[in-house]
Amino acid sequence: MHTPRYHWFLLLLVCWAAPAQAEPGATQQQFQPGETYFGHDQHIEYIAGDLPFILSAPHGGREKPEGIVDRKEGTFAFDIGTQELARAIAAEMHQQTGHWPHIIICRISRRKIDCNREIVEACAGNPAAEKIWHDWHRFLTAARDRVVQDFGRGLYIDLHGHGHKIGQLEMGYLHSQLDYDVSNEQLSAPQNVTASSLQAIAALNRRPYADLVRGDFALGTLLMDRGFPATPSKQRPVPTIPYFRGGYNTGRYGRDAAPLAGLQIETNSRGVRDNDKSRAAFAKALTDSLKIYFEAQIGLPLAAKSTPAVSAPVTNALCAPQPACCRRRFRCRARCR
Repeated sequence: MHTPRYHWFLLLLVCWAAPAQAEPGATQQQFQPGETYFGHDQHIEYIAGDLPFILSAPHGGREKPEGIVDRKEGTFAFDIGTQELARAIAAEMHQQTGHWPHIIICRISRRKIDCNREIVEACAGNPAAEKIWHDWHRFLTAARDRVVQDFGRGLYIDLHGHGHKIGQLEMGYLHSQLDYDVSNEQLSAPQNVTASSLQAIAALNRRPYADLVRGDFALGTLLMDRGFPATPSKQRPVPTIPYFRGGYNTGRYGRDAAPLAGLQIETNSRGVRDNDKSRAAFAKALTDSLKIYFEAQIGLPLAAKSTPAVSAPVTNALCAPQPACCRRRFRCRARCR
């Protein structure tokens, strides 16, 4: 009865043994937790962490450099407040744990680049945009490698904002809305597990897969318990349409990055990211939820490992002076080349 699960578990072990995908031009650079590093022209920002958690915000940038032409095709929606929400989550997590999550932020407008698409659609053939795209993935790869080296596994969240009529968090695990409109037994079928961005957690978890996405300790359920409507969850097991399932980043750093697992959170605006008060409230709820989630689902505390800084792959000349708006909280010590 357990043979299919055993087979795909062995397949995952083989995948985990393979080296992580590296970005071209990478060298070795030490990242200090809590310090901020930048890519070319400061368009990509990386706040290095020492927790087994990575958070990215690809669509909250406002910068519109004249040297990069606007994209003509694709999606251009600006996820208002998601950059600020990511910073609020980092601050809350540091306040509660004394340590830092890994935070990667795209500071450039989605009109110029889409950091949640493959390079052709993301950059429209613009070489300057392609440099920024590679910076984004170098920092994510560096964070992923640090988490895996220190903890053996961890969690990645790609943070977005939606404007759908129903105000709720949409938890994206790479399943369509129809995939959830089945029994828990059907949702837990092996083909759904291997398609999921949580497959690395599912492989090590004794609970049925459906419990990971809409059980008592699913992240959506934990957030619902703290006053933030979310789907899928135990309370709202089947998402409504429209529903965002997760995109390029969730696939690359969730499903395809074992032993890292991941998901996409599409946040509604009101009460979550529309002002400083709501962002602080959501940051606390998410941090509280993740502390439970890590223990229950990943088998790790949301805490740092006592290790010195380690080298991680990053392109040449990725550090730049920190903008004044961030100097109060973070410092950048790495040298520019």
